[in-house]
Amino acid sequence: MLAQLVCPTCRVALRQAEAGFECPSCARRYVRRRGILSFVESGEEFNVGEFEDKQKSAWNDTASLRLKIRQNRLLSLLNAIRIRFSLSGRRDRLFLKEMEGGSKDRLILDLGCGGGRHYFTNYGKVVGIDPVLELLQLSAKLYDEVYHCGGFRLPFADETFDYVVSADVLGHILPADKDLIFAEIFRVLKKGGRTAHLIETDSTNYWFRLARKYPDLFQKYFIDLPGHVGLEFPTQLRERFLRHGFKQVRFSKLSSNLAELGTLAVCLGKEFPERSALIRWLIAVDGVLAKSMAIREPLHLLMEPLALLDDWMTPLDHGCGMLVVFEK
Repeated sequence: MLAQLVCPTCRVALRQAEAGFECPSCARRYVRRRGILSFVESGEEFNVGEFEDKQKSAWNDTASLRLKIRQNRLLSLLNAIRIRFSLSGRRDRLFLKEMEGGSKDRLILDLGCGGGRHYFTNYGKVVGIDPVLELLQLSAKLYDEVYHCGGFRLPFADETFDYVVSADVLGHILPADKDLIFAEIFRVLKKGGRTAHLIETDSTNYWFRLARKYPDLFQKYFIDLPGHVGLEFPTQLRERFLRHGFKQVRFSKLSSNLAELGTLAVCLGKEFPERSALIRWLIAVDGVLAKSMAIREPLHLLMEPLALLDDWMTPLDHGCGMLVVFEK
């Protein structure tokens, strides 16, 4: 095993037992479920039901697309250009800039890994955790090790990992529970280790202000349906990292007012157009521009300089999502 396993409750090193592991202190047993060692207890399940099924389908589609790109030299070249220079490449670029060129022996924890992300395997050995067992079965095909658990009580020894990373995870955690996860990230990071995240945030930008004019729809489509129960403003988020003892390395916006094409259709595409002619028109234009990749991606390249200017000119809390790196 790459990481020393400990009892999430006692923090005592686990010993092997029949069908799994056992804590020598509290005698808790942890068994394998569908071949994956499980630490999930009642109340820690996440995204069960229909939303979970949609997640699994989305991860399968994404994995198929990435495999197609890697097998085609031209597509691989175009994707590399997209990652480095396009508005749509900001997510991947965060981890590329931070982790490229380091030792392949680095140990990386992907927190809430879902079906796994291929690019993390380029930067070191990866351990993935997620409370959704079906998604872990996908990431098990990609990562060195996976474990069925949430982030509140990690089953790893202190100072185990060189990096703890996540994408689109922390915005799904209730504010009252976030300190538990932040404390666990700090605990399992090595001294000098770094934690890098793409984090969904609340925002004061134009689109959030527009959506908030319809409080019932904002609650439904920005919070409830996507499960964004833990949205915080960027200033609040940064304060939380600092309060837990992390040192800031990077704290930048995923987007301010200029977002990837297609984003409006996802956020405002249902019921909002019935309330506002302006939203109906904006959704229509966004849909036309986002429909074809041949149109969408060149426009994202042109939009990136404008988005950088927009980020520079607007307040931090205009950030709709943050790209962050902190160090222990």
